[in-house]
Amino acid sequence: ASIIAEKYLKETKRHYYITPSSYLQFINTFSTILQSTKEKTLNERACYHSGLTKILEATSHITDMQEELLVLGPQIEKKSKEIEELVEKLHKDALVVDQVRTIVKQDEEIMSAETRIVEDYAQQATDELNVVWPTLEKAIAALDALDKNHVAEIRVYTRPPPLVLTVMNAVCVLLQKKPNWTTAKLLLADPGFLKKLVTLDKDNLPEKVFLNLKRYLRSPDFSPAKVGLVSAACCSMCQWILALDHYHSVKKIEEHQQNLEAVYEQSIAEQEMLAARKDQTTCRLHSASVLNTALKDEMERWKESVDNLDQKLKGIMGDALVSAACIVYSGVLSARYRQQLTNECLKLCTESNIPVSPNYSLVNCMTEKNEVRKWQNAGLPLDEYSTENAILVKHGQRCPLLIDPEGQAYKWICQTAGKIHHINVTDAGYLRILENSMRVGETVLLQNFPETLESNMKPILKKEIYTKGGQEFIRIGDSEIEFNQNFR
Repeated sequence: ASIIAEKYLKETKRHYYITPSSYLQFINTFSTILQSTKEKTLNERACYHSGLTKILEATSHITDMQEELLVLGPQIEKKSKEIEELVEKLHKDALVVDQVRTIVKQDEEIMSAETRIVEDYAQQATDELNVVWPTLEKAIAALDALDKNHVAEIRVYTRPPPLVLTVMNAVCVLLQKKPNWTTAKLLLADPGFLKKLVTLDKDNLPEKVFLNLKRYLRSPDFSPAKVGLVSAACCSMCQWILALDHYHSVKKIEEHQQNLEAVYEQSIAEQEMLAARKDQTTCRLHSASVLNTALKDEMERWKESVDNLDQKLKGIMGDALVSAACIVYSGVLSARYRQQLTNECLKLCTESNIPVSPNYSLVNCMTEKNEVRKWQNAGLPLDEYSTENAILVKHGQRCPLLIDPEGQAYKWICQTAGKIHHINVTDAGYLRILENSMRVGETVLLQNFPETLESNMKPILKKEIYTKGGQEFIRIGDSEIEFNQNFR
């Protein structure tokens, strides 16, 4: 800066003073620029990096969804085949149930015709269990109608007729006792024998009971009509035994069919769930693919931006030094001398091995293109020199003095400074307005500034601020004014 000041004096005959306070402002400006630029650059880099990470995650998700679709396709096909097999099995079992229902109905009709006790009880059932239920109820009622005399009639046999023995053996099997006449006589001697038969838990008898029962039911003589010719009591028991066996057969098939139907319903639900997953994954895959394609070019731009920011971080120290020097020392200089100052600073950085960004410029380092565009829309001239002046106004720690014969700077400041107080040095009490603005931190535009400064203005322009009790103050004349750092 001293070299440029000497050259400036020699060529223009104008003094440009470099003072110790200028150096202090340079240090402060450098520190502020370095901190703010580094923080801003790191935040921007983090945003771009986060965006790139999201795009890469989306690409990974697309791959995962494609793999999931490849897996879901065979799963749905396999489930469809399983359902077809279940439907076929259900159809076959339904035919079996119908056959059993027909056989049961025929047996009931035969029993009804032979015994003439039960008449016309077989009706078209609404389901399999309703077919045999009336027969079982009537068989139980017939049992319940027996009394002790009927039981005694059977028990008196020393050597019972074969049909009586067969019926009683079948009863022993249902009661889960050893099938022989000795056991049968003990059961018949029990006063609660008939009650046991009537209240037998038919729904929870083991399967082996009915398997053992088949050996007696296979006998061609095991029918109520034939048994009734030997013993009326055994005839009722025979009806009851046959009804229980029919009930069990139909119930067993019914439960099997219900289980198959439950499996079928579950398979249908699983198939629908898999299909829904496939549709959802296909939809997500389509959306992700569209988004990924749309962001492909953007991703390349973000990568380039990250690389540029990494390059900027490498030269951030030198950029901050040169920018601080330009802001502090180049205010009075013309464009030619400013360029010379920049070149000297860049040369010093190179000699001191301080990295600087390639093709450094104050405008590129301290502003963004959109910010410059806003300034120009607000009335700032389009040339680079005016843009540099705007940077000096924005980042300089001193109060800028603007020579503005055409009113361009005035228009630009009014458009960009927000709420601002317009004061003229010829206004009465302008110092009082300045003092109040310093207290509350407002922006002031002081116009028609004289060549000779009023003594009360010097502390303001020099920012002679001091701290007292943790609060910043500035002294104007005999008054001590609280100072707000937002004041400009």
